[in-house]
Amino acid sequence: MGSLYLVAFIFAGLVSFAATPFSIWLAKHYGELDQPDARKVHHTPIPRWGGLGIYLGVIVSIIGIVFLFPRFGSLLDYRYSVYDKGQLLAVVSLSKQLSGILVGLTAVVILGMMDDRKSVPSLIKLLTQIIAAYMALDYGVRISGLRFPFLDSYMQFPLILSQIITVFWIIGFMNSVNLADGLDGLATGLVAIASATFLMVAIIQADTVSTFVSKQLKLAGVLSAVLCGACLGFLPYNFSPARVFMGDGGALGIGFLLGAITVIGTLKTTAVLSMMIPIIVVALPVLDVSLAIVRRFQKKSKIMEPDREHLHHRLLKRGWTAREVVLLVYVLTLILSVCAIFLAIVKES
Repeated sequence: MGSLYLVAFIFAGLVSFAATPFSIWLAKHYGELDQPDARKVHHTPIPRWGGLGIYLGVIVSIIGIVFLFPRFGSLLDYRYSVYDKGQLLAVVSLSKQLSGILVGLTAVVILGMMDDRKSVPSLIKLLTQIIAAYMALDYGVRISGLRFPFLDSYMQFPLILSQIITVFWIIGFMNSVNLADGLDGLATGLVAIASATFLMVAIIQADTVSTFVSKQLKLAGVLSAVLCGACLGFLPYNFSPARVFMGDGGALGIGFLLGAITVIGTLKTTAVLSMMIPIIVVALPVLDVSLAIVRRFQKKSKIMEPDREHLHHRLLKRGWTAREVVLLVYVLTLILSVCAIFLAIVKES
């Protein structure tokens, strides 16, 4: 699988790098420019449909490796029957899981690009995110239960609880990335680091678990490689000083894909410790977003209403440059990612 991961990473990076200038042209053609204001840190209008370049990098590379690697096609053909007390509950297909993820991804990218063009009401945005997450869930992307460490017991979630947890998990990733997208290259780099970490975790765990879980980890590994490559292909255009922003379409899209990867990847090892791995990797933006929600609730303002009180805004006020803040967050996230990889190694030893 190593060559498949490498080709997926390189292919996605090249397509994203080549497609981003098209997204810049398209944004300028339709007047989709992010205008500077008192809250924002840029001083000139910036195109904000760059997420389309990342999306194309993901979609084109996945289609490409399906044709280039028959082994990947064989992986997608894998099916697993889920039984409970001798009764067949469902047949999980990796090809259906991938289809559900790509359909949901497309839905949130379109939603975000529409929101960039003309502000979409918060309720409609939330409902669309729920529908997109449910699309993936309906195709088998599901948190079905947890196995507790040091105990030989598995807690199977009731169907409705499994659905609620999965939907909110994916929505949480989407909005954490979206709200963290406040400085040039910040969210792009964070997701690149996170997806690279999930790839390493998938490689570490894939040969130590059951066949079904191993297959899902390998699919998660391919998606992680694709997402990491697509983000790094976009980053040269997005790093400070940015020539393009990913916009809500890009931020919601990569957040959705990151959340789906954790569901079919690290969480599929069915252990409580596994749930800590994705949480550790995205701990910094999640903490920042959580504090923002509390802050806005106390001020009785809208939760999704932007402000200048995020961690990166506070550092800018103290005299840090935008690049210094972004690099600091990269370093902190890398440290957390190393901890997550170490946790995966310890868990499987």
